[in-house]
Amino acid sequence: MNSADREKTCLPILRETPLFRDLGEDALRHLAGGCNRRTAARGRMVCEAGAALDGLFVLIDGRVKLAILSAEGAERVIDIVLPGGIFGESAPFLDEPSPVYAEALCDCSVLSVSPERLREAAALWPAVALALLGNMARTVRALTRDLESCCLLNAGQRVARFLLNQATCDQGATDAADVSLPAAKVVVASSLNLTPETFSRELHVLARDGLIEVGHRTIRVKSLAQLRGRCGAS
Repeated sequence: MNSADREKTCLPILRETPLFRDLGEDALRHLAGGCNRRTAARGRMVCEAGAALDGLFVLIDGRVKLAILSAEGAERVIDIVLPGGIFGESAPFLDEPSPVYAEALCDCSVLSVSPERLREAAALWPAVALALLGNMARTVRALTRDLESCCLLNAGQRVARFLLNQATCDQGATDAADVSLPAAKVVVASSLNLTPETFSRELHVLARDGLIEVGHRTIRVKSLAQLRGRCGAS
């Protein structure tokens, strides 16, 4: 596929991607000409830890798990990427291998954006550089919060904070909400640095106390205010 064909295929996707959608048309076209679309079946790797990053990835559909493995083989989930999210942000700036692996949690489509095109666009259009810097800042903030949670919050507080962050309020409701788990409970537990057993136990405690109702992949939060009290959130 030549640059013109890539631009035609990938430009509509970039226009809908939160990171890029506020950029000017010229910048978007430049980036689209250096994109490649690929698919990954459930359980397949989008990129391997230690492998060279051939682009910044935009998730078009599906879900992708970013994780690392210890020397003993224990997995720690760093993030669960949802459609519109990106990963491999270091590709345009660092000539270093990926520190994490990206695994498809279901059948996925991803768009890889050429690091060279990103660097060129950042030099030509300041808005591109600002968008990339803003994304880096959000990533650092998220990792800082993750570190804070692991170091300073107990298991119950981590679960409560997770539910608050994921909650979608009912229309017209002020205190009730629903949570759709972004992945299987074992994956969510790892993202909170908890064992699956601990995660399930803390959900059971919240349900026992009348704060939530637990379904297979959904959780009903009966009182956001009381849940905030569990993790000291205001």
